[in-house]
Amino acid sequence: MAIKVILASAAEETLDRMTQIVAEADGIDLVHLVRAASGIQDAIDRNPEAEVVVVDRALDGGRGLAVARGLGASNPLLGIVMLVEHSGPEQFAEAMESGARAVVTTSSSLAEVVARLETVAQWVAAARAAVSSDLMGGRGGKVIAVAGAKGGVGASVVSLLLAQGLLGSRTVAAVDFDLQSGDLSAYLGVHTRRSLVDLVDIAGEMSGRVLRETSYDVPGGLRLLSAPNDGERGEDMTARAARAVVNALRFQFDVSVIDVGTHLTEATATVLEDADVAVLVVTPDLPALRAARRVLAMWERLTVRQPGSVQVVLNRCSRQSEVTEQLAARIVETRIAAAVPEGGSTFVSAMNTATLAATGTPVHAALARFGTGVLDGLDADRQPAETSAPELRRARGRRRSRQPLDAGQSSIELVVAFPIALLVFLVCAQGVAWGAGFVLSRNAAQEGARTVGVMGWGPTTESAAADDARGELAGPWLAGSSVAVGPDQVRVDVVAPTVFPGVRLTSTATAAVLPEPS
Repeated sequence: MAIKVILASAAEETLDRMTQIVAEADGIDLVHLVRAASGIQDAIDRNPEAEVVVVDRALDGGRGLAVARGLGASNPLLGIVMLVEHSGPEQFAEAMESGARAVVTTSSSLAEVVARLETVAQWVAAARAAVSSDLMGGRGGKVIAVAGAKGGVGASVVSLLLAQGLLGSRTVAAVDFDLQSGDLSAYLGVHTRRSLVDLVDIAGEMSGRVLRETSYDVPGGLRLLSAPNDGERGEDMTARAARAVVNALRFQFDVSVIDVGTHLTEATATVLEDADVAVLVVTPDLPALRAARRVLAMWERLTVRQPGSVQVVLNRCSRQSEVTEQLAARIVETRIAAAVPEGGSTFVSAMNTATLAATGTPVHAALARFGTGVLDGLDADRQPAETSAPELRRARGRRRSRQPLDAGQSSIELVVAFPIALLVFLVCAQGVAWGAGFVLSRNAAQEGARTVGVMGWGPTTESAAADDARGELAGPWLAGSSVAVGPDQVRVDVVAPTVFPGVRLTSTATAAVLPEPS
């Protein structure tokens, strides 16, 4: 498979030369040319399969190193190659500090350029495989997006109670992405000053610390990320920032329930696309059901979601409703995943007094059951993939049983080959886990050093920098980590998860403290 490359340079001579080199190389595909730093992220969004970005150090008046550093922070699984005029120890050190994986010069030969790009592409493939393995193994957080078919169907309440019902041993976030008219904070009685819109300008530097500073604790264990108090600020949200928020939520919380409201924008469409589950809330009346059918058709036309992958929740059901669950399914033209009963006077009183999270009603119980079923379904979807290999081996065994002359030889070969293949797989998996530890420890050390540089050395600096550094770690890498903070540098040691008893693999990274002007 060809290596997908994006080239960023303002010099026409450099663009022409690199284009010619790539054209002569086998297995390298130049998918986009960018002449300004502001267009790089858009090129990445348009070409998500891109593996390597070549950044000219002279880009934007010599700001290539800063551009590379920002790209690395917002796209940690993207390989960055720095293009310089002359190569030397100083240029190499600067490139490594900016997050680049390799350095090439404008006069490098075809063989040298190809070798650098292939090496970086191999690292990208290994890193992405490690992250994908973590997510598929259930270690990544789940994201549930909740939308309303039309205004007034109760999507905000459903999302809030769905999040509350999933509490327990999980960390859960309720996210109000209805940026113009969101009211989750009002239902919870929380007064907010910070909101999701405050994350737009720092989308490229999203981290656990940033989410903690922007969100609010809610009694009962929920964490709330609220919509802005001024609805017009919702227009500032971009698709890039929305994707960064969703990705950060996956690493910070076990489950995140996002209320996207009723209006489809570029940002909410991104949330719906990236979510593990999309929920559409309707009520048992014809206007709402017809609106739901139009919404599902629109999502399908815009390739946001296929109707069959959307969980439709029928809200405010009662025995007096003329529209039954079966009739609603026929009107919407898809299955009704859950029916939520009418709340009654107790429920209405809890809404009016902002005590919804502290009240128990049949609505709470129904949505808790629905949420648990959704998570169980996500886990069950991974079972066929895990069992497909044994089924395939059994099918091959049945075919071999029809060939008696070769049965004995095949059995012996399988007995010998299987342990070898298993050993190779375990060694490769161990190497990937170790390599991922280097990436995480470097990012953590840089975050801690940045905190020391901003705060200056003082009584509280060491603990604050250590907390920020640990905020960049996740999963098993966090459990065995140690952080040493000093006035000049920050050192992070990470113990990689091992599959071999008695083996201890440690990844160590240090970052120098660069004082920042106040």
